[in-house]
Amino acid sequence: MKSKTIFYILTFCCIIRLYHIAFPVAGWHAWRQADTAAIAKNFYEEGRNILYPQIDWRGTTPGYVESEFHIYPFLISLVYSITGVNDSVGRFLSVIFSLFLIYGIYLLVRKFISENAGLWAALIYGIIPLNIYFNRAVMPETTFLMCSVYGIYFFSEWIDKEKWKYFIYAYLFVVFAVLIKIPCLYLGFPLMFLAYTKYKWKLLINWKILMLVVMIFIPVILWYTHANQLLKETGLTFGVWDSKDKWSNLNIILSFKFYNDVFFKSIAERHFTYAAFIPFVIGLFIKRNNLRERLFDVWLLSIVLYILLLAKGNQVHEYYQLPFMLPAVVFAGKAFAKYFPIKISDFSLSNFSSEENKNWLSYVFILFFVLTLVLSYLRISNFYKNEDSDSPLFKMSDEIKKSSDKKDLIITVCNGDPLFLYRADRKGWAVNPDKLNKENVKDKKDKGAKLIAGEKSNIENDEEKENFEELKKQYKVIADNDDYFILKLN
Repeated sequence: MKSKTIFYILTFCCIIRLYHIAFPVAGWHAWRQADTAAIAKNFYEEGRNILYPQIDWRGTTPGYVESEFHIYPFLISLVYSITGVNDSVGRFLSVIFSLFLIYGIYLLVRKFISENAGLWAALIYGIIPLNIYFNRAVMPETTFLMCSVYGIYFFSEWIDKEKWKYFIYAYLFVVFAVLIKIPCLYLGFPLMFLAYTKYKWKLLINWKILMLVVMIFIPVILWYTHANQLLKETGLTFGVWDSKDKWSNLNIILSFKFYNDVFFKSIAERHFTYAAFIPFVIGLFIKRNNLRERLFDVWLLSIVLYILLLAKGNQVHEYYQLPFMLPAVVFAGKAFAKYFPIKISDFSLSNFSSEENKNWLSYVFILFFVLTLVLSYLRISNFYKNEDSDSPLFKMSDEIKKSSDKKDLIITVCNGDPLFLYRADRKGWAVNPDKLNKENVKDKKDKGAKLIAGEKSNIENDEEKENFEELKKQYKVIADNDDYFILKLN
C-alpha cells in the first residue's frame, strides 16, 4: 500500500533546504560552487554551446575547460533567460533535484525491501547535515546522484517488465550520471547484479544488455575525448584524469589516517553525525529477505571501491562521500524500520503497545532519531555561519566592479580559488600568493591585466609580504585595509 507519508517527508525536506536559498555563492566549499556558477553565467552571457564550457580563470584564452559534462549549469543558464544571473536559481534547481532524489530512494527501497524501510531511508537521507547543505549548493553533485538512483530504479523496472520505455529511461539516467561524473562507472556493478538475478551468467551474451553498455560508453568516450581537446587548446582543466588531489596511491590507502579521515571523521561524524551511523552499522547485519535485496550491498561495496580509487580526493573533500550515503541510508532505514516503535507509513501509535516493540532497542532508536535531528541542526547551523553577507569578499568585489570595466582582466591572489573572480564578475587569473612578485605581475599586466586584488589573509610569509609592499610602491593603491587590497596596474 502506498503511503502519503512520503509527501510529508518531501515537504519537510524541501522546507529545511530553502534556508538561505537566495544567498549568493560564498561560504563553505564556495570554490567548487563558484566554478559551476561561472560556467552557468558564461553559458548565458557568451553563448549556450554546451560542448564548450568556459571558466573565469582563463587568462587571455577563451576559457574552454576540460571537465565533466555540464548539463546542470546549462539548465541554470536557460532559467537565466527569464531571471537574469541569480545564484538562487542554481540553489533552487539543486533543491528540486534533491526532492526527486529522495523520492527515488523511497521508490527503490520500497520495491526491494518494504514501504516502511523506504520511508525511513528517505527521511534519514533528507535530514542528515551534509545532504542538506550540498542539496542546496550550486554544484552538480545532486544532479548526478539523482541520475544514479533513477538509473538503478528504471533498470530494475526494465529487468522485471522488459518494457522498452524503462530501458530508455535507465539508459538516459545512467549515461547522464557518468557524463556528469566519470567515477559513476561504478554503477555498472549494481546494474550487472540486477541483470544477474534474472539472467545469471547469460547476461554476458544478452544483446540488449550489451547494447546498453555500448550506448553508455559511446557518448562518454566522445565527451571526454572532446574535453581533452579543450585542454590541449587552452591548457585549462578541472583535473579529470591527471589530478594530484584525487587519485589514490598505496601510501594513502595503506595508512590508518586515510580510513580514520574518510570513514570515521567524515562519514560517521560529519555525514551521519554518529547518531545515524550506529543504525547504519546495525542495518548491515539485518538479515536480507532475498537475493535481490543484496543490490544495496553490491552498490555500497562498489562505492567503497570508488573511495579507494579516488582516495586522495575523498580524504580532502567531504562531498566526495555523497555517493556513499545513497546505499548507506538504506541500511540505516532498515534498522529504524525494524526497531523504531512507530510505523511511519501510517504513524500508527499502536506499535508502542506491541510486544515486539517493548524492548530497550525501541527506546534507543527513539534517542538515535532525536539526536540525529539535533546534531544535524547544530552542524548545518555551523555551515551557514560561513554564509555571511558582511564578508570582506563582497566589499572587495563591489570595489573591483567600481574600479574596472566588465571586460577588464584582473589578477586575484587567492590560492587558486575562483570565487573572487566570480563574485567580481571579471575574467583573468587566480594565482597563489607565492606568485605575488614584480615579474609575474608584469607578465600578466603585459597580457592585459588591469587590477590585482586579494584577501590579506592569503599573504602569510615574510617573502610574500615583502613582495606585496614592493607592488604597492609600483602601482596605484585603490584599497588596502586589514581585510583586502586592490591595486590598479596603470
